[in-house]
Amino acid sequence: MVVAALGRAAAARLLRAGVAAPGRRRAGGGGVHIAPRYRQVPELTRAQVIRSELLSGLMWFWILWHFWHSSDMVLGHFPYPDASAWTDEELGIPPDDEE
Repeated sequence: MVVAALGRAAAARLLRAGVAAPGRRRAGGGGVHIAPRYRQVPELTRAQVIRSELLSGLMWFWILWHFWHSSDMVLGHFPYPDASAWTDEELGIPPDDEE
């Protein structure tokens, strides 16, 4: 049994520490506790909204900055070919007089 494995003194200390005292609730952290709500939008604190706005703004700044200054990473390193200079043969189009 667990009590025999721990020893009576250790088991007594655990029980005295209040493993699950009725009427007493222990929540992790000392901050604001938001109760879970089933199928409802959670209530956000003002600090959470501000942090999320700052983080998303920083993310978009990072993406747009690097797209502007390193657009070759997305668009490619070489200039696009001029499609009007291609011949029908290169494009695989048969000649007009051939049927």
